Amino acid sequence: MNLTFQRHYHLIGLFVLIAIILILGFGDQRIVAYTMPSNEPIIRALAQIEISGLLNSLSIH
Repeated sequence: MNLTFQRHYHLIGLFVLIAIILILGFGDQRIVAYTMPSNEPIIRALAQIEISGLLNSLSIH
């Protein structure tokens, strides 16, 4: 073991422990998607334009 590792191994262990706690604690949390009600028609129109542009580029009608 070199001197730098011996000096900082407790910090590395602490970071690993914190990472494990965060992964186990928050790993099963769901991501809740939401949209702003005022922007919904604009977002839908942009999504339809994007999909139609993709289908036209692939020659699918």
